[in-house]
Amino acid sequence: MGQRYRSSCFLYILAVNSPQPKDRFHDRVDRFLNTYRMTEPSDTVLVAVSGGLDSVSLLAALRSLAERRDLRLHVAHLDHGIRGSASAGDAAFVLELADRYDLPCHSEAVDTPRLAAKSKRSLEEAARDARKAFLSRVTDDIGADRIATAHHLDDQAETVLLRLFRGSGTTGLAGIRPISEDGRVIRPFLNVSRQEIRAYAAARALEWREDATNTDSTYHRNRIRNVVMPLLTEAFDPRVPEAVYRAAQVLQADDDALDQITLDASKTVICARSERKIALDGPAFFGYHVAVQRRLIRHCLGRVGHDPRRVTFGLIDRLLTRFKRGPGFVQVTTDLTASNTGRLILLGAEAPVFEEPIGLGPNQIDAIDAKLSVDDVLRPEFPTRFSAIPPFEVWFDREILPKNLVMRTVRPGDRIRPFGSTGSRKVHDVLIDRKVPRLIRDEVPVLADRDEVHWIVGIRAGESSRVPESAQGAARFTFEGSWRTLYAAVEPYT
Repeated sequence: MGQRYRSSCFLYILAVNSPQPKDRFHDRVDRFLNTYRMTEPSDTVLVAVSGGLDSVSLLAALRSLAERRDLRLHVAHLDHGIRGSASAGDAAFVLELADRYDLPCHSEAVDTPRLAAKSKRSLEEAARDARKAFLSRVTDDIGADRIATAHHLDDQAETVLLRLFRGSGTTGLAGIRPISEDGRVIRPFLNVSRQEIRAYAAARALEWREDATNTDSTYHRNRIRNVVMPLLTEAFDPRVPEAVYRAAQVLQADDDALDQITLDASKTVICARSERKIALDGPAFFGYHVAVQRRLIRHCLGRVGHDPRRVTFGLIDRLLTRFKRGPGFVQVTTDLTASNTGRLILLGAEAPVFEEPIGLGPNQIDAIDAKLSVDDVLRPEFPTRFSAIPPFEVWFDREILPKNLVMRTVRPGDRIRPFGSTGSRKVHDVLIDRKVPRLIRDEVPVLADRDEVHWIVGIRAGESSRVPESAQGAARFTFEGSWRTLYAAVEPYT
């Protein structure tokens, strides 16, 4: 009897001193935070809280870990204006929760349906973009170090499947990262399942709001969650989400390796770039495996401001197919043009039409990210011969300097009297003779007045720039800007 009592007593003491489910959960989250170095001591973390199970549990867990990790927490909630009074109820609930936890709360409301209609995007896209902008703005306002979101293991599995069905490559199938590329967004729950979060919430007796739209399977993600995933777990294994999560981890490592290979390749392949255009060494580009070629195209399009969400496999495949056909020019989309000159591959958007008046001193030309400096120069400093003048510099006799000079885009019918010539030529013909690739001709700035072009920047000066020996003073024009960098790199290939 006594022995049984002692055993029972031992078991009771063991049970009392054993970690409770919620403590084990906290330790697991803490280890995940450490594994990816998601926070540093004294960090301010903005926790995105919708009011649902996942985000309420995230806030509770981070609050429990805040002292251990020396974190300062803020709460952020965006009312998307999608569910009427229910959305307002979510906002009130989050405000009350933050107040109960004695945490500062930042709340805002947007009309997502109106934003979606105005930008011609889906409701899901508009909501995501609005949320991202809101969290980024609040982070800047309060000086937060991190934004914490409640993405979990099941979200990862759903994301990977959704992207698989859309035909994504390695980058898409790598899924959600524990930390965003810029290091700003952290996802402390990414390795825990929805079921584990629910068990934690029950152990903590947490309250949360239910979003009725989560059961609406007209949304693709909900269809994966409510229809596809149950079929997979029933037909194969209840642990399908964990298997997909592990596969995503493997693909993330592979994706990182390919990214590094692509970055190294870009240093060899990219000749030059402007704000809108990028030039690649064709033979070097085709020397890489097609997997690296695809990534190079994606990388280059991002460098010239193309929206990454619009860079699909189909777009990349179309570009590759066109490049492999040999020299040619193609308008890929309304804002993307590509060409292969044989030696060069060029990608980019059309340059803006501009015209800027030019005066003495520095002239900033924002439209093409350039500067044209005009300096007064006395006779002893004149160049001794025309050939000594650099291509991005031009001189004029100060006494007969053309009036009303502007720097502008080339126009149809523009003509120039080339230096040393008695007649005039079309600017367009000069560019063709100099083998300036068609894709970058719209980048060429010219110096002109009302009557004619006096300088095709970097390419040909006009006869009007002749400075006679009798001249006492001259005006020196010096161009600096992305066109200079682009053309200087492209010229050896033309």
